[in-house]
Amino acid sequence: MTTVNHPHDTGAPAPRRISALAARFDAGEPHPTRGPFTRWPHAADGALAVIVFAAAVISVAVSELADGDTFGAAAIGDLPAGAFVLLAVAAAALWWRRARPVAVTASVLAVMIVWALAGYGDGHDVILVVAVYSVGRHSTDHRHSLAVLAAAFSVSFLGSVIDSDQRIDVWPAVIFIGLPWYVGRRIRNRGDYLALLQERAERLEAEQHARAREAVAAERSRIARELHDVVAHQVSMMTVQAGAARTIARDDLDTAIEAMGDVEHAGRKAIGELRHLLGVLRHDGAEPDDDRDRLGPQPGLDDVPTLVEQLSHTGADVTLTLADLPDHLNRAVDLSAYRIVQESFTNIVKHAGPDPTVELSVALDGDTLAIGITNTITNTIGTTIATTATAAATLPQSGYGIAGMRERASLLGGTLTAGPRPPDRYHVAARLPVEPDPT
Repeated sequence: MTTVNHPHDTGAPAPRRISALAARFDAGEPHPTRGPFTRWPHAADGALAVIVFAAAVISVAVSELADGDTFGAAAIGDLPAGAFVLLAVAAAALWWRRARPVAVTASVLAVMIVWALAGYGDGHDVILVVAVYSVGRHSTDHRHSLAVLAAAFSVSFLGSVIDSDQRIDVWPAVIFIGLPWYVGRRIRNRGDYLALLQERAERLEAEQHARAREAVAAERSRIARELHDVVAHQVSMMTVQAGAARTIARDDLDTAIEAMGDVEHAGRKAIGELRHLLGVLRHDGAEPDDDRDRLGPQPGLDDVPTLVEQLSHTGADVTLTLADLPDHLNRAVDLSAYRIVQESFTNIVKHAGPDPTVELSVALDGDTLAIGITNTITNTIGTTIATTATAAATLPQSGYGIAGMRERASLLGGTLTAGPRPPDRYHVAARLPVEPDPT
């Protein structure tokens, strides 16, 4: 069955200021951290290129030091000018690492081949580490990403063959090339997964709200048609009484006055019922496809025993307590009460499980019509459980029948509550005014 149902104050005491400061850091809804690479991607990549260039220069200079030598500016100055040019070209390519990660990495690999042919030695792989990470992180084609990774391994080993001064071991190469690529790929996959979850959640929420609006609109449309029939009945009576009064006014004034009194009474009732009609008129003027409710007289509480009999045929054990009601119960109230019982029985058939026990009571409480429907909830193997009501709320159809019933009650100035009643029951309670306010 479905379920319903900081301003700053410098003069403030220290605890209050601390609470205000803590409130500023309470974001409410979680949101991803936005670092400089997210806020200013181009500027951050430019700064990264400069830092990586400096790190590569230092790494190459350190690798050229002989045993016992001390690192200093002289060591950097001893590097050939071509080494600075190649490192600068490779590092500058990182500025495009987001938009063209494959091309950037290919450029870095080409620089590495030229580097090996020039015999500039070891220590230049810092730029390659950033490049292969960028391929894993920003490449949209997994096949291209794997191909670039394989090319990076191949060029690294080829460089050690071309330049005997380059020292390369298999496992360090796997770690410093394969690990950055793997980390980048994992971050990308996680980001894609979170984005997909966010998109699905937003789509499901939008669809849920749309279905809720459609259900309420459809219910309002049906209420509008039903109340139209009620108002049409009162207006027809007014027309007949007014015509009779006009006919006999000259011959029997007292009878004509009495007839006009009936017209006044019917008019007041029509105004009260018309108020509800105007409150639920559709905005688009479109007619629903199902016009079955137009045929025949509108049902009321006198037809509830028929609903009870129909529910009993499904295996339910139904107990009906129907109090004596006024002979001329307001037709809008009578119809809405019937629809609430009908929708509740429909939900019982859908969600209560096999052979539920149902208790229905309709009684007068002063000027209020009180309706109560209580049913047991069982699972598919017949074991009574209280959690079934909560689980039913996740069904695509859940909640909108309750919304329609609540809409009916509120339009009449009444209330409706619905929800599980531990340990194993579901309860719907509606209170409708016997005579809705006609103003």
